[in-house]
Amino acid sequence: MQRKILASLLGLLLGLPLADCLAQQLVIGAEDDWAPYSSNVDGQARGFAVDVVREAYAAVGLNVTFKVLPYVRCMAMARLGEISGCFDAVPNHLIAERYLWHDKPLFTTRMNVYALAGSAEHGLRARDFEGKTVGVTRDYEYGDVFDLNEKIVREVGTKNEQGFRKLLAGRMQYMAAEERIAKALFARYPAQFCGKFKEVGTVDTPGLYIAFSKFDPAAAGFLHKFNEGYALLHKNGRYKELETRWFGALMSQPCR
Repeated sequence: MQRKILASLLGLLLGLPLADCLAQQLVIGAEDDWAPYSSNVDGQARGFAVDVVREAYAAVGLNVTFKVLPYVRCMAMARLGEISGCFDAVPNHLIAERYLWHDKPLFTTRMNVYALAGSAEHGLRARDFEGKTVGVTRDYEYGDVFDLNEKIVREVGTKNEQGFRKLLAGRMQYMAAEERIAKALFARYPAQFCGKFKEVGTVDTPGLYIAFSKFDPAAAGFLHKFNEGYALLHKNGRYKELETRWFGALMSQPCR
């Protein structure tokens, strides 16, 4: 009897049905190869977005378990309801209807396109890449203005690193990548990448989110609790502290 009473109270606090509270812990998929936002470090999820999600839930009294996965598998598992959600995703028109989305993005970013360092191009937009070959990572979203433009020729790879190596080898004209991801990659491989590329345009500045499952009956409640915790992180200044911790040095120092 006491267990049923406690479970009922927990269900009310979380805004979830009783059966869901008893049956499911909070498991969110974290991408394994998108440092500094989310990556696999010794089998554990690590990154800015990981810390934001963890601390947002902690602020409302919930523990989250991260399942570190390749992005394509992560999104598929969330879509099927095998996990409650997956990050980091851009809710463009290709995927928006497949998932549930929280109120405000985990972060907003710049999706850039890079050429070799000797390029004279600059200030390009998505339409400027029509008819040209741009490297992209399989099933990544870069924002509607780029993703829905069928006139752009895409060279699809499995990792950002692979794409930049193809660009360096002259196998394509451009590589699309998120700004901080690219900077972190250049810093990780300075001998091969530092000083070799130039940002020639920004195709979009999308927000990135947790994609919550429509087929996990507990996901809508977990989404609601995330909204609450995320608002608290902004209110108490913790979000800004995490930004400084993860990005202060990365964005201010050139790769060497």
